Amino acid sequence: MSIESEETSRAYSAILVAMVSISFASVFIKWSGSSPFVIAFYRLVFTCALLLPFIAWSRGFSELRRLGKTDLMLIVISAVALSFHFGLWIVSLTLTLVSTSVILVTAHPMFVAGVSHFVLGERVKRIAAIGIVVAFSGVCVISVADYGEGSDTFLGDLLAFLGGLCAGIYFLSGRLARQRVSLGPYVLSVYSLSAVIMLAAAMVAGDELLVLDGRELSLFLLLAIVPTILGHTMFNYALKKVPAHIVSTSVLGEPVGASILAFLLLPDETPGLWIILGGALVIGGLYIVLTRGRVQTA
Repeated sequence: MSIESEETSRAYSAILVAMVSISFASVFIKWSGSSPFVIAFYRLVFTCALLLPFIAWSRGFSELRRLGKTDLMLIVISAVALSFHFGLWIVSLTLTLVSTSVILVTAHPMFVAGVSHFVLGERVKRIAAIGIVVAFSGVCVISVADYGEGSDTFLGDLLAFLGGLCAGIYFLSGRLARQRVSLGPYVLSVYSLSAVIMLAAAMVAGDELLVLDGRELSLFLLLAIVPTILGHTMFNYALKKVPAHIVSTSVLGEPVGASILAFLLLPDETPGLWIILGGALVIGGLYIVLTRGRVQTA
């Protein structure tokens, strides 16, 4: 096996690890009693603190000092998109079911695939496009089912969907940035700037910023380690070798794990028949994309 093939295989392995890891995020957030912006802020701060020794060991700080204007622009776009993704999604979790919110927040592959194909020159196979459409049809089924549950639930769905679009922008800018910037400097820059943005949002919202409760701090630490470092960071690692629309679609694996964990660990989180049906379509489309949708860059 060539070095290129080995690196690509490791990238797909990283995607699998990330898919499992991000499934824990919604449960940890539901367990927390802190406000959405505070949760996101501490999650990112703890992540940066844990990454600092790795960055220092790999001499990533010297690369940070050499970043050009294009690199910085892509990092800023990624950080802003990640901030809106976290903010909108965490708020949505207070208004709708975990299963619904997680499925809708991962509804960005069609947007990412279109941009990848027409802008980035990463050809999307027809079978992959079919898989993405199948997955998105599942999202539509869930949205229609929840529309009849009340305005708060529908608002939660809308916020989750908008948060998903922001995640799509995050993956697209990350795909471009990772061709130019190493993993450590990139994620540290994005997470740090996003933490500052979430801090500003929490201050504007009038949230209590000082958290001393041991249980809350433990949840923030778990959010940093599992869904962020083992989740988001592994996705960013894969973006070096895997097209953005493949990574974006792989995030659709989160609803399965999150829904199972929510059913087992959270009260009143039993998904209805239509949510199960929509989720099945999402996972079916994901299977098509990941198993038959590998592409070559034009």
